[in-house]
Amino acid sequence: MIPIGICTDFTNLPDAHALGYDFMEIPLDALSALSDAYFEEFAAWCAGSGVRVQAVNHMLPEGLNIVGQDVRAPELHAYLSRAFERCRRLKVRVVTLDAALERAVPEGFDYPMAWRQLGNFLRLCQGHARECGLVIAAEPLRKTDCNLMNLVSEATLLSGLLQLGNVGVAANTGTMAMAAEPVTALTQTGNTLCHVHVEHPLTRRMPREGDGEDYFKLMRVLKRQGYAGGVSVVYDKAVDFVGDARAALICLREAQRN
Repeated sequence: MIPIGICTDFTNLPDAHALGYDFMEIPLDALSALSDAYFEEFAAWCAGSGVRVQAVNHMLPEGLNIVGQDVRAPELHAYLSRAFERCRRLKVRVVTLDAALERAVPEGFDYPMAWRQLGNFLRLCQGHARECGLVIAAEPLRKTDCNLMNLVSEATLLSGLLQLGNVGVAANTGTMAMAAEPVTALTQTGNTLCHVHVEHPLTRRMPREGDGEDYFKLMRVLKRQGYAGGVSVVYDKAVDFVGDARAALICLREAQRN
């Protein structure tokens, strides 16, 4: 069975764990910002409670850019060293490269240079990720959120060209749907696909039975290609977190059975 997780902040971790999710996906920028004392307390709580943090998102803190004129390599090195070491301590497997603002191409900036900068950042990540046993999953984002790398095919091409052992591809089903990229496009990723986010494309809410999306097809495609990663429900800051998260888990578990 494909592990099913949920993207959430720290406050919802106990509820998500109680619902039966296989793993949690938390924000890396917030994890890195914890004081050493709070981090040790959090790590001890995860170990004692059985909460498994398998993935992280919100990779970069606001303002630590990887594209444009204001790219500060020493600060990126220092941040990745601290953040990835904390991931190693928690036994995280996947770091999602989202960073919509930090990788956005500024107006008037050279696009070919922006792509080279994105590749250079992933090369920078490779060394830190290898040391900490992590995989970086480059995630395409909606054009309304970011103007660089919007398709799974683009992320796959980038991963294939770079040929970095600890860099792969993440896919978001909502992003794919809004870009008219079919779920079957995931078969083109080969073994580079290492993480999947799932959400309703129009509402950007957690999936649920009867919302009009074919989650059965998603699971069939993933199973047929021997996908070995996890599927994370995207947290939409719903008012009823427990109710929506429960419905999403039921929906995806049912989709796996067919």
